[in-house]
Amino acid sequence: MQPPASYPIAMLPALTGRSLARCRAIVEAGLVRRMEVPFGDKAKDDGGRRKAILVPAGRVRSILHVPDVEIASEDETDEADRIAHLASEQADEVVRVRRSTDSAFAAFEVEVPVFTAIFPVERETLLMAFARVRAPGGIGRCLADDEIIGEDEIEATAQAVALEARAVVARMRETLEAVGADYARRFTEETRDLGDPAAFLKAATQADLERFVFAAQTTGEDEVRATCDRWFDKIAASVRSYRRQSRRRASFAEASGYDRYPSLFPLARAIGRRLLFLAGPTNSGKTYEAMRLAIEAPTAEVLSPLRLLAHEHRETLSAGGVRAGLVTGEERDTGEDVTHYARTIETIDVGRRVDVAVIDEIQMLADEQRGWAWTQALFGVPADLVVMTGSPDAVAMVERLAKVLGEPLEVRVLARKNELAAWPQPITLRDLRRGDAVVAFSRAAVHELREAIVPLGLSVATVYGALSPEVRRAEAARFRRGEADVVVATDAIGMGLNLPVSRVFFSALDKFDGTRRRALLHSEIRQIGGRAGRFGMFEEGFVGVIGGGAYGVEKIRAALSSPPKELTGRAFVRPNRESVALAAEFLETDALDQILAYLRSRLVLDHPDLKIGDMDEEIEKARRLSGVDLPLLDRLAYAVVPVSLRHPWFMDTVLTWARAHAAGKPAPLPPLRSGDLQRLEDGVNLATAWLWLSQRFPEVYRGEDLVREGVAGLNAQIERNLTKLSSGLAAQSQPTRDKARRGRKPRRPDGARAGR
Repeated sequence: MQPPASYPIAMLPALTGRSLARCRAIVEAGLVRRMEVPFGDKAKDDGGRRKAILVPAGRVRSILHVPDVEIASEDETDEADRIAHLASEQADEVVRVRRSTDSAFAAFEVEVPVFTAIFPVERETLLMAFARVRAPGGIGRCLADDEIIGEDEIEATAQAVALEARAVVARMRETLEAVGADYARRFTEETRDLGDPAAFLKAATQADLERFVFAAQTTGEDEVRATCDRWFDKIAASVRSYRRQSRRRASFAEASGYDRYPSLFPLARAIGRRLLFLAGPTNSGKTYEAMRLAIEAPTAEVLSPLRLLAHEHRETLSAGGVRAGLVTGEERDTGEDVTHYARTIETIDVGRRVDVAVIDEIQMLADEQRGWAWTQALFGVPADLVVMTGSPDAVAMVERLAKVLGEPLEVRVLARKNELAAWPQPITLRDLRRGDAVVAFSRAAVHELREAIVPLGLSVATVYGALSPEVRRAEAARFRRGEADVVVATDAIGMGLNLPVSRVFFSALDKFDGTRRRALLHSEIRQIGGRAGRFGMFEEGFVGVIGGGAYGVEKIRAALSSPPKELTGRAFVRPNRESVALAAEFLETDALDQILAYLRSRLVLDHPDLKIGDMDEEIEKARRLSGVDLPLLDRLAYAVVPVSLRHPWFMDTVLTWARAHAAGKPAPLPPLRSGDLQRLEDGVNLATAWLWLSQRFPEVYRGEDLVREGVAGLNAQIERNLTKLSSGLAAQSQPTRDKARRGRKPRRPDGARAGR
């Protein structure tokens, strides 16, 4: 006897619903064999065989259909050897079957395809229905414990199943062909105009198709036709409902304008803008050139990713001799004579025309949480010249969006002004020296490093995202003045802080990005490490790792030497107030969480260049606001308030303010209490959220000056605590080697001195 073809064990879990370990045990016990069942016209034409697993009922699954699996034949020995498979020698053995507690029979069944339909929606999906065929007699009987079923009996059963399958197909063919052809014609006509996918129809069709085949197997043609009519009436009703919903969705998409996103900004479209992208790594002078263009223009706006940067850009504008104002989510410093504004990017004014607009860090287009603000700025800022600065990674994405806008784009790629190289070996904390920066990726890691570095005789400045812009600037100033020897920072150092750093060392080469822990991207290493060797202060900069062995050094070297990887995918957008109000009318509900969830799934569903960004936090905040009796758009403002759900009591406090708002009362002042460093930081963050809301509801959030005064006091306490923690021990014990090298220029790897 030739050995039968092999079937991969790895496929059994998908077929049986059991674990791979359980499937292996079943195979090793000899409870599973392969058989082949000829069926339909294929058996007449080419001897085609339907592959199926032969399984004792109640052991794995009584009916197993294997529709599209390639099974290695005896002349495909390489493939058969490569995969795990059922041992072919089992064909010459008997199958031992013990009666299980839930089944006393060992009947065999197979599924035979007897009807095929083309589902016309989506991509003409092939649907198939199968008749269940059981061998008449054979092993379909009660078994005693430990009874052995002989090989001859198994083969006889297989042949009986094959004969029964052919008989079933023959009996059903005439009925199925007549009724099926009529159904297919009616179904195609009913669904012909459905242009987008309708998954619910596909699922309903498959389920009812199986009922249709069962009716054909057990009744006559009249009953089959009646069954088909009932089924078709239900499908037709679903199609009509789907068609109505499609028209409503099309009407909503048209009314929202998001399918024509550029048209949402009519002033920008009327100007005839020019686009300029200054692309380059850190220390390439792109920000300097962009600010020069802004200062030389009669009017300008500079859009920044951070409040810290907005403050710095305002100072740069003022130093250039122009009247500069400041607008962030939490504060406004404006005046009638202001010609230039520094803004955080979310506060863009799409109704104020200017000569030049600068969009900083344009690669943030690809950020799932905040990228919508950069898309809005690129499409909507009303400026004669729109200047973008950012990483060369973003060139392809900006070029693609410029084509969508139909506006001329000039790209200038700038080179770094000094050299940036990998430090040749990993270092320890004892190897740190004045002018170095150490990068970590959490607040806790920053403080752990500070605690480890200070006893070594080095004072430390600390910078991380939970600190307010005022404290971060104060810490950076301490480092610039030489009051702190080393700066320990999160990746916040990679954006906006100009520091006299000679070397940047990573304490880790992976980070938690909000959803998972992952390795740093090359672009992130370049962005952060590029802060080393500030032009005009150092001839060159170095990037290295603390610990990590040769692997870490090689990863740094690869990141610095690899070309920028183009950003791919679509740019992010977010629903605006108008689309939220429109969706509420469309859905006939004011449940904000449901409205936002609908917009997330539908707003730019089929747009080739745009998609909705991450809205999970906003939807969860909206859900928690569902019991607050405020107008829809007021609740929307609370749903996007800048507080993180990772601190549950932050949102609890915001809910207290919202309930006071709903009751017509002033919102309570934020807690401005002294305490440890964490409590002080939390107080500043909550007060910042209060100030953010005060800009939107000034009649509810009263006492802005008092809160700002309290925030200033908390920031002062934080800075005092950081200064004490970061230099107290250093002042007590300064090793001789550190005293000796203070003020000396750091050595390069080759031993020469680097300038500062």
